[in-house]
Amino acid sequence: MSEPIAVEARFEVDGNLKPIAFEWNEQRFIIDSLGRHWEENGNQHFLVMVTGDQIFELAYLSSKNQWQLIRKPQDFKQPQIV
Repeated sequence: MSEPIAVEARFEVDGNLKPIAFEWNEQRFIIDSLGRHWEENGNQHFLVMVTGDQIFELAYLSSKNQWQLIRKPQDFKQPQIV
């Protein structure tokens, strides 16, 4: 799953990109905390947590100057063993 989204972000003093909030499904999510951050194929990926302990994976595609939602909370759920 990958879809373009609007993201509010800033550059830190050290030059690192930091997402602050994003819009998805006509809803605005404020990022409470940042988890892992890595680079893959020239794109910057971020695991972020929003209110309600929901985790999303966002990616900044620098070649397109575009943000994308890569994974949403449902994508992180583990199947239950019965």
